[in-house]
Amino acid sequence: MSEWNARVVEWYAAKYGEYPTNRLAADAIDVTPDAVVVDVGCGTGSALRRLASRVPNGRLIGVDPTARMLEIARERSVNDPNGHRIEFREGPAERLPVDDACADLVLAFDSIDHWKDRRAGLLEVRRVLRPDGRVAVVKDGGLPGDSELRRGLYSQLEGAGLRVVSEHRLTEDEISCTLWVIEPA
Repeated sequence: MSEWNARVVEWYAAKYGEYPTNRLAADAIDVTPDAVVVDVGCGTGSALRRLASRVPNGRLIGVDPTARMLEIARERSVNDPNGHRIEFREGPAERLPVDDACADLVLAFDSIDHWKDRRAGLLEVRRVLRPDGRVAVVKDGGLPGDSELRRGLYSQLEGAGLRVVSEHRLTEDEISCTLWVIEPA
């Protein structure tokens, strides 16, 4: 999708805003009660709302480059018991509006393919990640085993000072995704 105008945002939020991969991946991730979690390309905020009850003493920060998407995320968080604890900030993956070395966990759930410059986005993720932090990248359907796309992603991660420590295929009914857990190299 080349332009995230209001019409496209409304369509995406309706079709994919609460997509099961957000729930599957959020439930599969280890997170501490006091973690600082930054969701890059947070969309409607569904992954953060799912994690919020498991992070009662931490911070939850959703970042998205589209103002209308953030409005929808705030609207959907109003009725969530922990929704008031989620901060939403506008910004692209390439210029995250968060401090250096502040995040214990950075999420990129089905967003990495939408970043304008993946290399710059990964360098930003590395900048905001604490030395002992982790990154969780989720891709709907995943990447084929030994594909050029997979090699490209791994190469870009390495170039940003990151490495994959585990890969999990998550499935439920007709839905599947791949979850990569990534740490500083």
